[in-house]
Amino acid sequence: MLPAAVLLAAGTPAAIVTPAPAGAPWSAERVGALRRDLDALLAGAGLRGAHVGVYAIDAATGAPLYAHNAGDDFQPASTLKLLVGSAALERLGPDYRFRTSADAEAPDGQTQRLVLRGGGDPFLGVADLDAAAAAAAKAGPYQFGTQWLADDSHFDAQPYPEGWTWDDFPEDYAARISAVTFEENVLHLHVLPGASAGAPVQATSLPVDDVKPTSTTFPLERCYDASTVRVDAKTGAAGSESTLDVVRSPGNCNVLVGSVPLDSPGESIDVAVKDPPGYAVTYLARRSREPLAASGRAPRGDVSPDVGAIRPAGNFVPVGIVFWSHDSEPLRAWLGPLFWIPSDNLVAETLLKELGFATGGKPGTTDKGIAYEKTWLQGIGVDPATVTLADGSGLSQYDRITPRDLVAILAHDWSGRNRDLILASLPVGGARGTIEGIAGTPAAGRVFAKTGSMSHVRGLAGYLAPRRHGAVIFAFSVDDWIGRYPALAALRAAVLSRIVDD
Repeated sequence: MLPAAVLLAAGTPAAIVTPAPAGAPWSAERVGALRRDLDALLAGAGLRGAHVGVYAIDAATGAPLYAHNAGDDFQPASTLKLLVGSAALERLGPDYRFRTSADAEAPDGQTQRLVLRGGGDPFLGVADLDAAAAAAAKAGPYQFGTQWLADDSHFDAQPYPEGWTWDDFPEDYAARISAVTFEENVLHLHVLPGASAGAPVQATSLPVDDVKPTSTTFPLERCYDASTVRVDAKTGAAGSESTLDVVRSPGNCNVLVGSVPLDSPGESIDVAVKDPPGYAVTYLARRSREPLAASGRAPRGDVSPDVGAIRPAGNFVPVGIVFWSHDSEPLRAWLGPLFWIPSDNLVAETLLKELGFATGGKPGTTDKGIAYEKTWLQGIGVDPATVTLADGSGLSQYDRITPRDLVAILAHDWSGRNRDLILASLPVGGARGTIEGIAGTPAAGRVFAKTGSMSHVRGLAGYLAPRRHGAVIFAFSVDDWIGRYPALAALRAAVLSRIVDD
């Protein structure tokens, strides 16, 4: 058990100490002592056959301070997001913004079709599409029997990168990738227990009400709606454990399964939708009816989405005007709070495809984005043959990169014009974001790094602020881990604290 003083410190955010270029130089004696101590820590950790790699360098000189399996390939998990973020900062620029627009075809002065044109913005939400619906109401004249269409041809139609796991697809962290993204391509469910144990749960969804009970009326082998969730969960006994989960049926339907206890106050769960463009225009179509009805121009018949009618590009040419457009916040504003710190997979994948669009033309694809990343890596001195890239997020089972290559990316950023932005955008152990095991240790507030976590995989790569020396750049990569994760986090914290305290 940790001492009480350490436990108290662990619950208090640490003061942040930013890594600085200047500091006492590392003498050969100090480097030798550091290497002996870190070797002893790793040797005594009881790693049970796990594959561990550590590499640390002096940021000022580039001189190696410690290396253990530094040239081995590791599954990076979310530490791979450092690559797409850094490459995008240089190619797209810190002020880059995604753009979404809506235009209308207007033959004979009457609007017949409204088109939402996606530009890859992963942050498009309810407030934005509410503004689009309101703009549509002002753009008349209208003869509605009209359709809202989605144009997602800015990216290709590949919804998942290679190497993603099929049973992750209903989960919010594995949402489908599309140039038309709405609410991060998830439906927000709120689940309440039924009236008695064994009764069906009560479920509602936002922003589109697409929850339906499982029955012969809604067979699981037929799932057409963009965001429908079938509910097959039951109410458990009071005091029982919640087992709510979402699975994907053979018919590609999202199904809420498991149970929620009778005495539960309710639970929320996000579900990845199976058709993001359809999800967006379903919401737009429903919202568009409201301002029209209020103005006395109620639509005739249904305002139904017709997704895919203009995919791939080239099947529809707008002859009307762009009546609404929206620019995202600049990259510099969301790199940390909406990407690296929460480790958002959808943001990583749309950013990678946007790199592909910027460098290889329409449509933006994962392959084009990866081709640019490899060129970028070669330009900073990394041999592309030492990496295997399948996506931008690190969720793919196929990704591999060495600790030395991660440090090379970070060293390039340290020497470049975006250093301050990158330091401000990374999690800080014990102070900002979640880096397991750092709070309450000497390294708290001094570790600026990106985490990576998957089954049997833990990674951390970033910058250290030692007490005496200048900044240290490091990567700590582990895969094939079958032990307890808190023990691994404690080992990692001990290694980093030893460097910090030198």
